[in-house]
Amino acid sequence: MLHRRTALAALLACLAMLVVVAVPAAGAAKPHATRVIVSLKFPAFHGSLKSGDDGCLGGRKLAAVRKRAGKKKVLGRTTSNARGKWAIPVGKKVTSGEYSIVVAPKGECKGARSKALVID
Repeated sequence: MLHRRTALAALLACLAMLVVVAVPAAGAAKPHATRVIVSLKFPAFHGSLKSGDDGCLGGRKLAAVRKRAGKKKVLGRTTSNARGKWAIPVGKKVTSGEYSIVVAPKGECKGARSKALVID
């Protein structure tokens, strides 16, 4: 009986050590940065995503946002393909203002915003 208790206590101690070791390792993953590259050829904003992790390129949600007189308006949305390519058709909705493309964070991939694109 004593031998079983000792074996059970040793097993529980080993399991507790595994949990203590596994938890910090799982939380130690660092988020991956993402950059938004934009080309301005009408009738769409289009471009690509860049990241050190290829898993951060595909299936990312993007939005074209116009900022004018302090107000923000979403002009269109899309999702990037597996290689990080994307396009947001905006057609005649483009008027003067400051535009940017925003990509939402996803899992271990950080969100990002393009540089300001000013159209007069």
